Amino acid sequence: MNETEILTAFHLRRAHYDTYLRANDIHLYTCPGCGFPTLPERNRFEICEICDWEDDGEDDHANSMITEVSHPRGGPNGNLSLKDNRINIGRILESHIELKDGEVDFDTASVLKTIEYYQRRKEDISNRMTGDESAQDHIRFEWKEVRNDLLAAMVVPKL
Repeated sequence: MNETEILTAFHLRRAHYDTYLRANDIHLYTCPGCGFPTLPERNRFEICEICDWEDDGEDDHANSMITEVSHPRGGPNGNLSLKDNRINIGRILESHIELKDGEVDFDTASVLKTIEYYQRRKEDISNRMTGDESAQDHIRFEWKEVRNDLLAAMVVPKL
């Protein structure tokens, strides 16, 4: 897929999950970085479980303005623009789709259960951490792999 197709898929995915959340009175929000329903609040610097985007309030209304600025933007997401994050996540999803001969899971109830499962995995790992681990410690790698596994779990085999 080209960048336009990836961004279109992002907007369709996000709209789908937003509609489900509103229709079922679920108090979660879709991440502006990946479009999955991971945020308990918006604009509160929550970090997405799936794409690690820190929600500083940037969204479509600000994206075009920020990408037009010629100097690095900085902030909680460094020099990564929202558009670039969306494209990066789209490319990763695309690779999982090809590997699994699958598709992004649009069963929102299933997606929410999957996210909850991986949140429990991260909590379990966190409970085993002491804070004294080095950057090379196995448990830190395990922690990072949970996010990779969660993103891969957002792709399911085609029916």
